[in-house]
Amino acid sequence: MRFLCWLGTACLILLVAASDAAAAAKPVAGPNRRTVPRRAATILDNKTHIDANNIDMIVTNHGSFAEELTSQAAGFFYPKGSTKTAVFAAGPWIGAKVNGQVRVAVGEYSQEYVPGPMLNGTFQTDSPRFKNYKIVRGDKTSADYLNWPVDQGAPVDSTGAPALVGDMMIWSVYNDADPDVHSNLAGSTEPLGVEIQQTTFAFNRSGALGNIIFVRYKLFNKGGNTLDSMYVSAWSDPDLGGFTDDLVGCDTTRSLGFCYNATNADQQYGGTPPAVGYDFFRGPIVPSGTPGVFDTLGMTSFNKYINGTDPRGADQTYNYMQGLNANGTPVHLFNDTAQAITRFQVPGDPVAGTGWLDSSPADRRLQLSTGPFTMAPGDSQEVTIAIIVGQGNDRLSSITDLKEKDKQAQIVFDLNFDIPAPPPNPTVYVQDLDRSVRLIWDQTPVGTHSANVFLKQDYVFEGFRVWQLPSSGGFREAKVLATYDVSGDGYAALYSDLFNSQVGAVERLEVIKGTDEGLRFQLDISSDGFHGGRLINNKPYYFAVTSFALDTMNVAPYFVGVNQVGTLTDVLESGFNVVTATPRGSNAVYTVTGRQIGTEVVGATLQVSQVGAVSDSLYHVVLLPSGNWAIISVASGDTLFTGPGNPSTGGFDSPVVRGFITTVNPAPTNPSMIDQLEGGTGLLGAADSLNMAGGAQVDSSGTILLKNYIVPYDILNFNFADAVQHDYLLRLLPTASEPAWAYAGGDTSKQATFNVPWEVYDLGQCSYEDPSDDAKMSIMVRDRDASGTFTFGDAVYIRRIPFASVAWGTPGIKSTDYNPANDDQTLGRFTLYKAAGGTGAITYPLPGGRFRVRGGSLCTGDTFEFRAVPSGSAPGTIVKNDMKKILAVPNPYYAHSQYELTQFDRVMKFTNIPASRNVTIRIFNLSGDLVRTIRRSASAGDDMSRAEIVWDLHTDNRLPVGSGVYIYRVEVEGVGTKTDRLAVFIEKERLDNF
Repeated sequence: MRFLCWLGTACLILLVAASDAAAAAKPVAGPNRRTVPRRAATILDNKTHIDANNIDMIVTNHGSFAEELTSQAAGFFYPKGSTKTAVFAAGPWIGAKVNGQVRVAVGEYSQEYVPGPMLNGTFQTDSPRFKNYKIVRGDKTSADYLNWPVDQGAPVDSTGAPALVGDMMIWSVYNDADPDVHSNLAGSTEPLGVEIQQTTFAFNRSGALGNIIFVRYKLFNKGGNTLDSMYVSAWSDPDLGGFTDDLVGCDTTRSLGFCYNATNADQQYGGTPPAVGYDFFRGPIVPSGTPGVFDTLGMTSFNKYINGTDPRGADQTYNYMQGLNANGTPVHLFNDTAQAITRFQVPGDPVAGTGWLDSSPADRRLQLSTGPFTMAPGDSQEVTIAIIVGQGNDRLSSITDLKEKDKQAQIVFDLNFDIPAPPPNPTVYVQDLDRSVRLIWDQTPVGTHSANVFLKQDYVFEGFRVWQLPSSGGFREAKVLATYDVSGDGYAALYSDLFNSQVGAVERLEVIKGTDEGLRFQLDISSDGFHGGRLINNKPYYFAVTSFALDTMNVAPYFVGVNQVGTLTDVLESGFNVVTATPRGSNAVYTVTGRQIGTEVVGATLQVSQVGAVSDSLYHVVLLPSGNWAIISVASGDTLFTGPGNPSTGGFDSPVVRGFITTVNPAPTNPSMIDQLEGGTGLLGAADSLNMAGGAQVDSSGTILLKNYIVPYDILNFNFADAVQHDYLLRLLPTASEPAWAYAGGDTSKQATFNVPWEVYDLGQCSYEDPSDDAKMSIMVRDRDASGTFTFGDAVYIRRIPFASVAWGTPGIKSTDYNPANDDQTLGRFTLYKAAGGTGAITYPLPGGRFRVRGGSLCTGDTFEFRAVPSGSAPGTIVKNDMKKILAVPNPYYAHSQYELTQFDRVMKFTNIPASRNVTIRIFNLSGDLVRTIRRSASAGDDMSRAEIVWDLHTDNRLPVGSGVYIYRVEVEGVGTKTDRLAVFIEKERLDNF
């Protein structure tokens, strides 16, 4: 007793620690687990993930999945990107009789399988080639794709290429032929001699298939013994969030076993716990009893047990596979010997509350089995299962959702997975800006379609949706920020008939709120879709861009209401590929100015889509005679991209090509449109007419300053916005001898009595060097001083009317054809003033000079040159002044910060840290004592890249700091240092439990 008293405090501490540990981790399940694998870590692949959709699951190459074997932790994350887990462990179990003796192979917490195919009736020597091979749709350059293990039995298509099913697939082969690994207490028999080729695959899409992973087992009897009364089981330890409140059940009509929560207060999932299920879509093929006719088995038994009652020995395991109790006695409904015998435990309906239901929630195990069947030496069988997650608004609606997803999965399986696919995800780039972010995505999905002739379906790309998520795994809470769809096809609001798990019925719902207004490829985001207000610098936000398609072979109008018509159709949408954006003040310059080679008429820019997205390279953008345009690498001469029409004129509909956006802006309405030509009175098209004598300039008042030794006047109020497609030549005359129309507010009685000292010619579009299509244009003058004659300062209009020297009243000219008051016929206007700095009156004759107004249209052969320099890679980008931008936030720290996810986190950030340099931060108290040192190595090569360093408000000795003022010093290698103060105020801690 005295001994206990002395140790009382220590025992209490240990008890509290043990309690915390028990709440955080699942205890090792029974004595079946073997803690030290016999194979080397380089042979056992325990780290490969299949994460094509909303599920992220670990898959090994030796008969286990959904468990992180190295740390003995759950390895089935739902939703993907979160730390929530719905399964702790799973794997295939097989059992049979060899010469009357039971033999089993178990894939549980320890595995009785070894990697690799069998050879000559036994296992092979370990090889690194006996690994998981992972391939992804659209990637034919990966090492696994190029080294596809056909010699080990990996599936191929008719061309010999890897036979990919779904959008992501993992293939491996293993066997149970090594007697040394048959040491699990649920087995521990001689090997059966079975090789298993496992194909795990998933689809990247929304809807039911976004919550399902399929596993296909091909079993080969290569051991030389006949395997009699054989069974295959899908075994699982389904820890659905918290592991102490699980219940299980089965649906015999669907060959489905499932786990669901006992309450709506799960440790991980809270009030909306999902349900997880296993379905036998295909079991072994067996004789039906009719000669030549065979049956395909489904689930033939379902049993359950709790932690601590795991089967001990092969006989108990084999009894479970047969649907018996562990001791070999039959199972009765409701565990009541007065009731009928069954091979299916708890087959009731938890949603309806009918039938035999599970009770007394605990750490459950479940096992679906199929059999019996016989495998002679050389025989093979195939079994396909699926792991499905359903999630509704509570524990029971999750079961309803699970069964509906199972129904959809069965349809897909029955079609041999030959179903239309959604359009691919676009590649999304992120520009982190000050209190805002810009998302840019490419046009990969545009124009794609996926059809199935048998189903009479053709899903054609229709648009994009931009989403914000509360976290990287917050798919269910994601909010649509914007929808952009193809314009002009008549499809806007899209409706579908969908099963609603909350009401248990099909409902007609609006699935896409389209606008039919056109695609865009960029979105600037400055407000938080969840919390409102501006985005906060240095806080991560989560976004995704999905692409969707509609079934154009099955569309019908849907009359929503008065003047509201939608489209009833089926929609396929790609899954979430989440990107993280962190607003921050940045020096990154994303826009690079290009130049036009030759006569520089058209403005051109190149926008780098994301820091680090491009390398330092020179590119040419060329307008081709075919009507297309191309991007060419100057270094290699390779054509990187060819597209129809011309490069975009900018805006949010500009496509991303090779990490950058090319923008060409025709017809800038500014002084760069003026070419001042040397004097001379030769005909149009003469050699000297196109020799540019120098560009015009513009002063602060907006006046275009011409070279007054050629043209004795300057131009004000220049506006040629309507003349963007052609070039025009203004030629000076020795006298005011060219007739012009009078502009008098629509008064059509004016005659063409004005004479002006110049004439105007339309030089055509992209043909100013060809005089054959030159045409003389009309001139109209606004007589500002009412003098009746042209005076410098009068406004001049260039018109489309082709009768420059004919009076308005001349017979044959109709006002309905050519109305001088119709501004639609005005190509441009300007006002002539005496040249700046000139003195005296302008006298005749004027010099024979000319100037050309360049329309700026894009023409075949135009070439633009860009140097796509990575953002901020130019020398001198980082300067000492940038050190001022490094901040401690929040400062002061008042009890918590917005960066903390739980009440136990402590997060202060040092922001705007150059990511391309090694950085050391030292924090001191006011006495000068060193409290904490934080070092971070360079993580990027781009000088514009910024990073952040987190301080957890602990000392170097892992003790929490106290409230007070501290001094911090930031040292950036090769740049400089910054010293500043920060304040910390820690709240008073109170025990919630004791």
